[in-house]
Amino acid sequence: MDIEKLTKAQTVLLTLLISFVTSIATGIVTVTLMDQAPPAITQTIQRVVTKTIETVSPENTQTASAKNDIVAVKEQNSVADVVDKTKEIFGRIVNKTENGEIFSGFGIFVDKSGIFMTNSSNLVEGGDYAVYIGDRKIDLQKISINESKHIAYLKVVQNDSPIFKTFFKEANIVSPDSLKLGQSIIVLGGIESTEVFTGIVSGFVKDNLLDDTASTTPSESSEIKDLSILAIKTNVSSPSVFGGAPVLNLKGEVVGINIETGTNSFIPVDFVSFDIKNILNQDSAKKID
Repeated sequence: MDIEKLTKAQTVLLTLLISFVTSIATGIVTVTLMDQAPPAITQTIQRVVTKTIETVSPENTQTASAKNDIVAVKEQNSVADVVDKTKEIFGRIVNKTENGEIFSGFGIFVDKSGIFMTNSSNLVEGGDYAVYIGDRKIDLQKISINESKHIAYLKVVQNDSPIFKTFFKEANIVSPDSLKLGQSIIVLGGIESTEVFTGIVSGFVKDNLLDDTASTTPSESSEIKDLSILAIKTNVSSPSVFGGAPVLNLKGEVVGINIETGTNSFIPVDFVSFDIKNILNQDSAKKID
């Protein structure tokens, strides 16, 4: 075969063949030399490889561990900040009886005038109530009930004189739409003193609200106007939760309240501003009369 007469394609194929044969020959020679090499040399190579792996791996592990520690510390600090921020809005309700005080449940201040919100099932007809904000005891009187939401409103009993009127810090209430599955949450409780329970949002109970103008004929599908969140599910231990216990995000914002002792689900409370407006309007009307 005359090499000078090879075409370009034949030249490329010949080059590839020579490279392939050369690589195989190199591999065979290398393996043969390694088999014939003294044990000390091969042990040195193995030690170098092992040492390299041992040096790199711990650093990666330590970096990942450090990141996890930072996240955990940040969340712990957030919880502590929330507890401090909400200590003046969260309280424990007691019913004052002849035989002493009976724990009734929890609640939160929702207006600076001293309106306090709780689960309506915490209250009994004719009850005489007070709320403990930390160690401070404040008398309450029932003023209104939202029966559809199972929510009761009480108000601080105080002097009508504007000079001595006390103003209260109110909860910052936000829509449950701000929550995401798996998001960290905080539940406040504690019969004797404030206790903190942490967990995550484990699910939502939603209600499909159909558009009034949507077609109901079999041939046309109805359009969903909105998805209303009826309840927020959490993984907080149920026995720890009593009626009126608020659930908060890590910003200290209230997103829900418990209305059934022993369950770890909470109803949204973004309707409260509307209730408060009606209560204050009724109160103003009474004063005018």
